[in-house]
Amino acid sequence: MINTNSVQYLEAVGRFGSISRAAKHLYISQPYLSKFIKDIETELGVTLINRESNPITLTYAGERYLDYMNQINYTYKEMKQELQNISELKKGRLVIGVNPILAAHTLYDILPEFIKAYPGIELKLIEEPSHRIEQLLIDNKIDIALTILPFYQGTFKYDVLYSEAIYLALPPDYALLLSQQSEGKNAEDIHDDIRNERFILLKPNMALRHLTDQILENHDITPQIAMETMSVDNALRLVNEGLGMTYVPESVKNSMPQFKGHFIKLDASKYANHVVLAYKYDKLNHLSKGAYAFLEMAKSIYRK
Repeated sequence: MINTNSVQYLEAVGRFGSISRAAKHLYISQPYLSKFIKDIETELGVTLINRESNPITLTYAGERYLDYMNQINYTYKEMKQELQNISELKKGRLVIGVNPILAAHTLYDILPEFIKAYPGIELKLIEEPSHRIEQLLIDNKIDIALTILPFYQGTFKYDVLYSEAIYLALPPDYALLLSQQSEGKNAEDIHDDIRNERFILLKPNMALRHLTDQILENHDITPQIAMETMSVDNALRLVNEGLGMTYVPESVKNSMPQFKGHFIKLDASKYANHVVLAYKYDKLNHLSKGAYAFLEMAKSIYRK
């Protein structure tokens, strides 16, 4: 019997050298992972891992098992892709991983046109922070990812859709004070005035938070964090209520015309959001026809 999880599970044990650490990475229990591997060993009549070694390693039989399973998975993917291509996109399934910021401000520029053009393609969206999206690509859990450079965990092929400026968003009261006292100051100068102010930041490991941390570090600012949130839209709303200041990309800035504070554009040569569609492409991984159609449509939309 072929279990589709066996490759991922065994590779994790080999990578982490520990069943408990591998189980934690896979979000499953250690007893379940131990029994899972033991059941395969019993079925095949071989030992797949060296339990006596520290760290745990794969046996030669375990390595060959992974080789064969990868070949089987590759053959299956080739068959599935060919059958999907034969259908001429009249049916199929496309799993898209998307950064939460881009889910609200970029993805829905593309989805309506794609659904209209390919109504038979079933779409599944997975919204996760960028580092999780990268892991899902590595694990072949998604077909293509709408995310933000840089990558932190792997090397992927990608196509840049667009780049956008980053803005410092100031609350209404501070914006009024700024207009009275800091006439003519540029973005660099303003950072000297805000080093003791409160900030509303995104959660750690989110792409915009990485960029925000870089901006603050470059200006030698240790921020007083008033609040952390998963939503950049929510952060901007809180700024509008006077609870602090934050950084937002241009697409978010443009989506909130009712904002009463003030935006200051940062130097785009230093700080920008580079929005890409990323995917795995090598001898074992190819874009499906549906993923390729989505990629080409997205590029055409942002060329307009």
